[in-house]
Amino acid sequence: MTEVAQDEPIIVRQIELRPLHMRGHLVPYEDDAPEPEAKSFLREHMLFIVTVIIPVFFSAIYLFFIASDRYVSEARFIVRSSSSTPMDGIASLVSSQGLSRANDETFAVNEYITSRDAADLLLAKNNLAQIMTRPEADMFNRFPNFFTRDSKEKLYKHFKDMVYVDIEGATGISTLQVTAFRPEDAKAMTVALLKYAEDLINRLNERSYRDALKYAGVIVDQTKSDFLTIEAKLSKWRNETGTVDPGKESVAGLESIGKMTVELSKLEGSIAETIAMTPSNPNLPALKEKAVSYRREIDKLKRLIVGDENSMSNKLQVYEQFMLEREIAGRALAAAELNRLKARQEADRQHLYLQTIVEPNLPDQYTYPRRFLYLLGMIGLCGIIYLIARSLSEIAMEHSA
Repeated sequence: MTEVAQDEPIIVRQIELRPLHMRGHLVPYEDDAPEPEAKSFLREHMLFIVTVIIPVFFSAIYLFFIASDRYVSEARFIVRSSSSTPMDGIASLVSSQGLSRANDETFAVNEYITSRDAADLLLAKNNLAQIMTRPEADMFNRFPNFFTRDSKEKLYKHFKDMVYVDIEGATGISTLQVTAFRPEDAKAMTVALLKYAEDLINRLNERSYRDALKYAGVIVDQTKSDFLTIEAKLSKWRNETGTVDPGKESVAGLESIGKMTVELSKLEGSIAETIAMTPSNPNLPALKEKAVSYRREIDKLKRLIVGDENSMSNKLQVYEQFMLEREIAGRALAAAELNRLKARQEADRQHLYLQTIVEPNLPDQYTYPRRFLYLLGMIGLCGIIYLIARSLSEIAMEHSA
């Protein structure tokens, strides 16, 4: 038994344990090794190629070989308004004048420069369509191009991309920048837009002046009509009452009463003296009759001045009311005439001014595109996209495993 056990080999030592997935070809063939390695490289870097290499390559092609040079002409202006220091009396006609910043009109001018009206004027008078289709323009920036229809609305949107205007809040100075494919086109458009903006200011001035003069004229006509109406009423009252000036007539009546009272006093003194000296004097009845006549005339004059409805006192009350209304209407008419004179003098002066601080320049070097800056920005953007996409891919693979 012992000899047989020593001659037989131990089978357990020849057993090699392997995992199930290692069955089959344990060592790949040497001829097939390079092909999987090449496929794994493309598969591993495909995301970087798609998100970074290809976009950056086409961007560089466009920026350095396709994109056209664009020139920028710049001008700066400010809108100012004249302001006067109000004064009283004749001094108001020669009041001191000054200039102040017109904020509302500045915003209006800036909006007008980028408006459809300005685009229509450039299209009609300054060859805007030809400027947009210069041969120097590339296929993406010219108008119309292969992806933009030749319509008025699209032209206006393209025009807004060429014109930029902004206002500095602290100083009120507006900056106008116009982009074109030729330097002379950029300057010509800037000059034209400033001219059209000044024309707008002139129209605003003209409308303001016309409205001010019209309003002042309406006030004058109204106050003059009121004055003439009062004059007509006064004239009609004078004709009906037969009285020109009750005040003066009352004064004359009072003077007559005073004189007659003095004469009556003298006459009564004379009658008293005659009665005392010669009671049978034949002139005594005549003197008494004369005294009675004086008394009647004095009473009549008093009744004319005060008493019934036709007395001078009642007429004087109505007359003074007419005169008060007439005086008020006359002062209103004089004030309206003075205001119209002021409005006419204000109309002779321009209220709004567009002052050009920096004249439009003729650029001698292109401003856009900033090729290297744009390319670096594209590289940075693509790098961010690549990092985000790779992170999402790794998260997805972890969840799938």
